Order: sequence, then C-alpha cells, then structure tokens
Amino acid sequence: LGDGIFARWGENCSELSAELERLYTRSTFQIQNHGLDGSRAGNALLRVAADYERNGHKVRYLAFDNPGIAVVESCAYSQFWDGPEGLSEYRDLLRRVWDEIERTTTAKRLFFLAAPPPRDRFLDGVALFSNTSKATRARFADGVAMFLDEARSIAQDEGWPLADAGAELERVVAEGASNRRFFDQNDGFHPSRLGYQIAAKVIARALDNHRFIDEKLDK
Repeated sequence: LGDGIFARWGENCSELSAELERLYTRSTFQIQNHGLDGSRAGNALLRVAADYERNGHKVRYLAFDNPGIAVVESCAYSQFWDGPEGLSEYRDLLRRVWDEIERTTTAKRLFFLAAPPPRDRFLDGVALFSNTSKATRARFADGVAMFLDEARSIAQDEGWPLADAGAELERVVAEGASNRRFFDQNDGFHPSRLGYQIAAKVIARALDNHRFIDEKLDK
C-alpha cells in the first residue's frame, strides 16, 4: 500500500517476487500491489477499506482479501508538498493507516521507507517541471527527505517493523556505487530496476528478521 513508489513497481513487484522465491523455496507468494500514483497518506487510509480506481479500472480495497502481510509505504513523495506545517498531520495519518489495517485485517504489518531522491536530478525531465530551476527542484528533494525522516521517526517511536531502503542505499553508495543508478533516469524520482532490487532486498530481510514467514530462510 503506497504511492507512486510502489505503483511504478508493477502489478507483481517482480524484483520482490524473485527475491522471495529465491530465499523461501518452500513457500508460495501472491503479491497484490496497492500502490497508486500521487496517493497521499489520507488516500492510502481510504483505500484500506474502500474500493478505488486505478488506470480506469475498479480495484478492490486492501482489506478485501485479508492479506497475510501488508507492506505500508510512507507516501512521503506525495505528502512533502505540505511542508513543515504538515508534519504533525502526516504523523497522525500514518498512525491511522497502521491502525486501520490492524482493525480490518489479520495481516502482519511492515513499514517501508523509500530512499530519498538525488538533489541534483530530482524531477529532471518531468514535463510539469520544465524550466524549473535546479535549486528549486533540490529544495523539493529536501522536502521529500524531511518527510521520509519524519516517517522513520514515527516508525521507530511506535516500534513498527521497518524496511529501510534509504539506509541500504546509503550503505551501497558508501561502498562506491553511484547514487544515480538507483533512480529512474527519466525523472530522478522513481526507483530504477536497481532501486527496486534494493527495495526487495530490505523487505525480504525485514520479513525474515521479524519472522513474518513460517519458513526457515535459506541463507
């Protein structure tokens, strides 16, 4: 459940599916992607228990099939426009999303944090932001990072199981990888396939760390 970060992953989240199948050889997984481009946290809350439309088609709400595991993405990339004044409301909405999933399903819940965008390329190539200065777009990137930090803070304060792609990307970059490779070169916004590989890795690792899957992990 999340915004465009999950929506662009594709219906079956191929990197995650492959990682789970590689690690858990005796389990079967069915992934339902409830990512929606532009979804704010309040809209994510709505979609836990209400049908919605995506690409012109009706989609049944998240709780309809009572998933065994629900991965909740922060929606920071869609929420950051609210600025510092919106952080308190954002915290409240994330708590409500978390609690609503507990109320309407029996799912084990995992909170996912996307990696912050590259300041020098954020929204570069997006037609809506044509002729927007690099400094302005960098300021937008800082806004995303601020909301991601706030999301991390609430997850830690509340003790939510956490999969942190930002921390993993920071580690990989510190080892010499180029940050740019992990973001879509057409917008400097959404993850590239390598970015989604990192997302899959941290989600699978968190599922194992919290014993969400009843199978001993094949290391």
